[in-house]
Amino acid sequence: MRYRVVCDNQVPVDQPKTHAHIVEVGTGTTPQHYDRLWSVAEVIAANGRGDVFYALSASTGEAARVIVVRCSVCGQQIVRSSADAIH
Repeated sequence: MRYRVVCDNQVPVDQPKTHAHIVEVGTGTTPQHYDRLWSVAEVIAANGRGDVFYALSASTGEAARVIVVRCSVCGQQIVRSSADAIH
């Protein structure tokens, strides 16, 4: 399955962006509302089964795939947009 990510929640909020981790993602068909809220563990498991998560740029409409990586600071398995992310 393919899932469009329309929002995310990050923690800890008191840390610099360089070490905040996404802990939940919302998926849906429009950015105004998510249909399902996924924990990072659920996203990682679904990704392992072959499901694809992606985000769309609001300005260009281009897609960036959500990937699973290890945090370079703490080593925890996390999700982030791919290197071809559109800002």
